[in-house]
Amino acid sequence: MMDKNKIRDFLSRTGLGLFLAWGCTAAIFLAVVSGASFLGKTQTVAAIAALVILAIASLWYVVAFIMTLAKRQWKKAALVFVLGGVGACLLSVGFGLAMAFNFWAEAAAWKKEDEKPRQVGVPGEDGEIAFSVEYINAHPFLAEYDKTIVFKSGKRIGVCMDTGGAGPFVVYRLGTDEYYLVDGLNYTFIRNDYRVNTARETVEMMTGDTFWIRIPDGTLAVVGHGSDSISVKTADEEDKNVDGGLVAVGDSLAHRRYLGLVSPRGEFETSTDGNDPYADVIEPPWNAVDARAANLPFALEWREGRTWCRRWRITSATGKHFGLYHLGEFKTCVVSVGAPGVYRIHFVAKNGRVSDWFDNEYRIDANSEKVEMVFDKWLLSIPLGTVDILSFGLDGGRAQIMAIGEDGTKIESSSTIPASEDVYQYMPIGFIDMDGGFHSISPESADGGVDTEEHDLDPEA
Repeated sequence: MMDKNKIRDFLSRTGLGLFLAWGCTAAIFLAVVSGASFLGKTQTVAAIAALVILAIASLWYVVAFIMTLAKRQWKKAALVFVLGGVGACLLSVGFGLAMAFNFWAEAAAWKKEDEKPRQVGVPGEDGEIAFSVEYINAHPFLAEYDKTIVFKSGKRIGVCMDTGGAGPFVVYRLGTDEYYLVDGLNYTFIRNDYRVNTARETVEMMTGDTFWIRIPDGTLAVVGHGSDSISVKTADEEDKNVDGGLVAVGDSLAHRRYLGLVSPRGEFETSTDGNDPYADVIEPPWNAVDARAANLPFALEWREGRTWCRRWRITSATGKHFGLYHLGEFKTCVVSVGAPGVYRIHFVAKNGRVSDWFDNEYRIDANSEKVEMVFDKWLLSIPLGTVDILSFGLDGGRAQIMAIGEDGTKIESSSTIPASEDVYQYMPIGFIDMDGGFHSISPESADGGVDTEEHDLDPEA
């Protein structure tokens, strides 16, 4: 067996002792520091000790490596370099394991009720606090917060959770005693809009880009919302669906005044110049497709929605509106004519269909100002003044549609005719791309020269 002197000599000559001293000792100390949240003030002492050991070991390694190079002990220098690198790797592994342990220990010991809420006051016209937005951590390590509107009287109404990506509340002043709050303005998939009335101490949430719906008193949090309803968690921890009582947004946002930002950090960033940096995204304008070349007797309009999808509607020559079903991303929208004043538009996705179960296709009779959805084997009439189509389907072999009108009321329609009664032969006259641009098709192309593979112009695709 190798005696102690030979072992000591081996460790010294090969640098293995350096590896053990630096790698193992530093890893152990860092593990103690990272996982020692239970030590209290002792953690500071352990951190200083770990840094000292790490600094001494690192200096030792550098000096030893330089000395072996100066003595031209190339093999030993290479060995010291390799073993030092292995020690660094061990240090990294030890540090990672220590952090994982510390992460697990803190998450297991975290209690929401121990979190201290942060309230941010929103200034009113008199310079006093009109109401406050309360943030409280909802997760041990992620930037997630429960948010609550708190009035002067102490009344509390919970709103949607901040999942970490929403960022600050954008705050506007509306009319007397009213404020407009926008959450996640730069992220359409988490955007939530609220109207706060400080006189009545009420909070309303915007649904479907079009209506306000009141959040019930005593709500702890809004846990879901659709185009005409919301789901809330009540004080007894029960989930409750709230629908009805819709109030049209109309022009309620027309005269808003930008006040500033409410930050989850607990700060209110006041506007200094009064300019609204979010004016272009608060109320997206309706854009009419420029189809003058086709001389269409109706307007096809679109705007960016507050949700992930773009919204479309048809406006007749006399200004009547027909909202279309929510559309996702599509490749083209084919416009075809069957007879003077009778048209079909067909939204086509890249795979030939907008969804796996429904093609978004409509027939427009501009002569009678009537718009119908082509569904299954039926032409389903869209009620006049529809701003949103909630659902559609078959009932007893006949198609029916549930829509929502401009005044917030639900409209059910089962006015249908068999699609076979549409005897017109439709010919494509153009298509609309994702940017809303209209591209005409010449009669020669429509007869067979159209690149349907590139533009998906075949309505039967």
